[in-house]
Amino acid sequence: MTHGDANIIEELERLRSLASSDFIALAPLHDKAERIRWKYASGSRNERYQQMVIKSGQGLAGSVLRLGRWVKLDDSHPDSDQVRRSCPVLLAEQLQTAAVFPILTDSDNLLIKGLLFIGKRTQPRYTEAELLVVQEGLPTLAWYLKENTGEIAK
Repeated sequence: MTHGDANIIEELERLRSLASSDFIALAPLHDKAERIRWKYASGSRNERYQQMVIKSGQGLAGSVLRLGRWVKLDDSHPDSDQVRRSCPVLLAEQLQTAAVFPILTDSDNLLIKGLLFIGKRTQPRYTEAELLVVQEGLPTLAWYLKENTGEIAK
C-alpha cells in the first residue's frame, strides 16, 4: 500500500465514523479505465466489493454517473426494496440505507473523477448533518485522488 493509499483509507475511516456509517467505499475514475470498480473501503464484511463493476445508470453508483449528482436510498424511497435487490454493494454488505456522492474535478466542465459510497446496515436514515459532513470531506478525497493520478480535482 502506498502512502497515498494509506491517506485515502484514513480519510475514509474518518468520514465513516463522522457519518455514523457501517460501510464506506471509494471508486476512482480514470480516463483510460474500461471498468470502474470500488478500490478502497472501510467497514466491509468481505472483499466482494472489489469485484463489482459500476455501470452507468445501474444501481445507486450508476445513477450518480448518469445524473452527475449525489443520490441516497432509505425507507422514504418508494422503490427501496427493488433498488436494494438490484445494487450489488447493498446486497453484499447487507446495507439498508446508503448514499453515493460524485467527486468532481476542478475544471469548468466538472468531470466526475470518483464515487464515494456510504451505507448503514440498520434502517435509520442519514441525517442532514451526516450527509453534510461527507460532502465537506469530498474535497480532501479529491485532493488525494489528484495526488495519486496527477490530475486537478476539487
